[in-house]
Amino acid sequence: MKILNIIDIPWNSGITNYAMELSKGLLQNGHKIFFAGVKNGLPLQIAKENGFETVEICTRKSPFILGSVLRLKKLIEKEGINIVNAHTGKSHFLTYLVSLLSKRKFVIIRTKSDTLYPKKNFLYRKTKNVIAASEFIRKRYLEIGLEPKKVVTIYQGIKLNNFRLPTSDFRLPIIGIIGRLDSVKGHKYLLESASIVLKKFPETKFLIAGKEENIKYEELKELAKKLGIEKSVEFLGFIENVHQFMSKCTLGVIASTGSEAVSRVLLEWMSSTKPVVATTIGCIPEILEKDFLVPPCNASAMARKIIELLQNPAIAKNAGETNRKKIEEKFNFEKFVTETEKIYESINM
Repeated sequence: MKILNIIDIPWNSGITNYAMELSKGLLQNGHKIFFAGVKNGLPLQIAKENGFETVEICTRKSPFILGSVLRLKKLIEKEGINIVNAHTGKSHFLTYLVSLLSKRKFVIIRTKSDTLYPKKNFLYRKTKNVIAASEFIRKRYLEIGLEPKKVVTIYQGIKLNNFRLPTSDFRLPIIGIIGRLDSVKGHKYLLESASIVLKKFPETKFLIAGKEENIKYEELKELAKKLGIEKSVEFLGFIENVHQFMSKCTLGVIASTGSEAVSRVLLEWMSSTKPVVATTIGCIPEILEKDFLVPPCNASAMARKIIELLQNPAIAKNAGETNRKKIEEKFNFEKFVTETEKIYESINM
């Protein structure tokens, strides 16, 4: 099959990661993959770096949408595209416009892997299937009236090679959180919970890694100082090798107060054979065992769960093994690609 992905955002996000990882797997299975994206945007740049053929489209703020429609029409007709997969709402509309003008008939797929609430509109009548990256997303489509058979959940899978890490030494516990610095990621609550944990386990270290976005490291350092825990917290900045970071940690924490429509970092912690304490946000309750979930914005509950695991290394070790097994069985990369391939093949017959 020949598949065109359209991503009209300029930044690298969960949407881009979902589409790119899937496309790598489909390419390995013999399909030809194309990407359409905005000029100088990171999704298009990443697609080029991975060897995919690309075409430029206008930005969301550009009034010259006709040029994008004509370029996409030309590519679809020239290459014989079978499926166009729209990864954003505006690219979904753009795909529809192309379908009105193209001499070649193709199937429209809408893949949804972000937290924005879907809106009911005529586009879904022209769309063969919606692929939701979690049940959290799928349920929202059912709420706006889409037929259940039209919306399928396909979780992003993760490659397991070399991700199994050694069990940590609980005598010197290290708690880690990794992700962009944003209020929605709940770093504030992690630090507040750390101040509670340290009263029980004063030797514990907390590691915070990730790129600065809406929050600066100086703000978190100031909060740690205010809580009197600055000597127990290390701020590491952006980390290129996620699993190297995770290998240092006794357990991982996801303290998010929102987002997490897709939680790749949860899959990475689990594939690394690490126990995880996480909030009940987005898709997380679909993936992580309920015994390790805590309410969002609740530092006390988070601290209690962390302390419980530190007091019971055997339970923590078993949780890490269970996490790894769940990734191997339900959230592996091969299943991610195969389930999507089946959808594509069924609608392309």
